[in-house]
Amino acid sequence: MKHIISLCIAFVTLFSCAQNSKPYAVLSGNIKNTKETIIEIGNSGRIYQKQISIDSNGNFRDTLYLENPGSYFYQIGRSYSTVFLKNGYDLTLNLDANDFYSSAKYSGKGNEVNNYNVTRSTLKNKLVGDAKTFFVVPLEDFLAKIKKNRVELLALLEQSKLSKEDNELQLKIIEYDYLLTRNNYDKFNFYHTKKHPELPVDYYNPIKEMNMDDEEAYNNIQNYRALVTESWRLHLKDAQLKDPNLSVISHVETQIKDIKSSKIKDLIVSMLFKKMTLKNKNYETDYSKIMALLSDEKMKEKLTKRYETVNYTKPEMSAPNFNYENYIGGKTSLKDLKGKIVYIEIWATWCGPCIKEFPALTQLIKDFKGKNIEFVNISIDSKNDYEKWRKMVPEKKVGGIQLMADKGLKSEFMKAFSVGLIPRSILLDEEGKIILEKAPRPSDKSTKQYLDNILKRKKNIKMQ
Repeated sequence: MKHIISLCIAFVTLFSCAQNSKPYAVLSGNIKNTKETIIEIGNSGRIYQKQISIDSNGNFRDTLYLENPGSYFYQIGRSYSTVFLKNGYDLTLNLDANDFYSSAKYSGKGNEVNNYNVTRSTLKNKLVGDAKTFFVVPLEDFLAKIKKNRVELLALLEQSKLSKEDNELQLKIIEYDYLLTRNNYDKFNFYHTKKHPELPVDYYNPIKEMNMDDEEAYNNIQNYRALVTESWRLHLKDAQLKDPNLSVISHVETQIKDIKSSKIKDLIVSMLFKKMTLKNKNYETDYSKIMALLSDEKMKEKLTKRYETVNYTKPEMSAPNFNYENYIGGKTSLKDLKGKIVYIEIWATWCGPCIKEFPALTQLIKDFKGKNIEFVNISIDSKNDYEKWRKMVPEKKVGGIQLMADKGLKSEFMKAFSVGLIPRSILLDEEGKIILEKAPRPSDKSTKQYLDNILKRKKNIKMQ
C-alpha cells in the first residue's frame, strides 16, 4: 500500500512539474475604453518582440515563447507599462485605458508579483509626487527623503509575502531605484533652477561601485540598465581627467574585459554607437573596432544600420524618395518637389516640442513666400491619430505642404535618416540631395539666415 501511495505521489509530483515547466507563457485579458487593435510586448533592446491582437470587445490572448523570465514592456497605443513573465505563467490582465497605470489587475498564475508591482508603482508615485518639489530641495533633505521612501517600499515588500525568488528580485528593484533617484538629483535641480547643486566629491561613489555584472538585474530592471550606462559615463569622465588623450573605444575595452555577461558588455559597447556620425572623421575605422567588441547579432545589425545611415545621409547624397498622403488630397512625392530647396519638418500631433515649433515655422514660411524653397511638414502619427491630424492641420494654420508618413517612423524615408526623436528638420537641395540631415529647427535664431545663404549661394551658382 505504501508503495502504491509513493507511486501516486511521484506521479502527481511529475505531473505538477510538467505543468509548471511549460515552454511558454499565456497572456490574456481585456482592455476597456480603447480603440487600439494591438498590444506590443517586448524586452530590453527589443530582442524579444510580439504583437497581440485586441478584438472589438477589448479581449486578447496569446502564447509567448520566452527565452528568459523577466520584466517585459507592454504597449497599447502610446501608453506602456511592464509585466513580469516567465514560461509556465497563465496570466490575465484587465485594465481601463482611461486609467492605464493604476487600473491594472492581474489574475491567474503569476498574478502575485504583478499585482505587487502595480501596488509598488502606485506607492512610489505617491511618495515622489511632484518632481520639482521632490528634487529641488537641499541635498540633506533629499537624501533623507529617498532613504525614508526606501524604508516604506521595503515594508510593502515584506507585507507582500512573495516567493523567495521573487522577493530577492524585488529587493534589487528597490535598491537600484534608490540609486538611480540619487543619481538624478543634479539633473532635476539643473532642469528646474538652471544651476548645478554642490555635491560632495564622493557623491557618485555608490553608482561607480555598483555591480556591473548582474545579468538577472539586466534582464528584469530598466533602472539597472540605466545605471550601468550612468556608471560607465562616470568612470569615463574620471579616466579622461587622468588622461585627456584617452581613446573612448580603448576605455570600453578595458571596462568590459572582466564582465562575464555578454548582454551587459554589449550594452556598454552600444554607448559607442554615437561615434557613427559624420562629425567623427574616423567613423569608418571605428565601425570595425566597435563591431569586434559586440557579441549579439541584433546589436551588430543596429551598429551596421547606424553606419549605413551615415553613408546614406552624407551631404550631396540623394535622399530616398517618399510618396505620402497630402492633406489637400492625393499624394506628394519628393520627386514632385524637384527644382526647389526642400525644408522638411517631421512632427506628430502628440509631440509637444513639435507643436512649440509651429509659430516659428509659420513665420519662416511667410518670410520665404515666393522664393525657391518649399516647406514640407511630415506627420508620423499612427492610423489611430489620423483624424486628430486632419483636425490639427487647419487649426494650427502653419502653412506649407502637409503630409502624413504611410508607416510612421517605420517608413523607408524615416529609417534612412534614423529618425527617432522629433521634432527633426532635414534640408534638401533642388535635386533632392542632402544639404543637412539634421538642419536647424525653425525656432533656431540662425535658421532664417542659413536658408537665405543657401538660396543666395544656389542663385549665384546658376548665374555663373
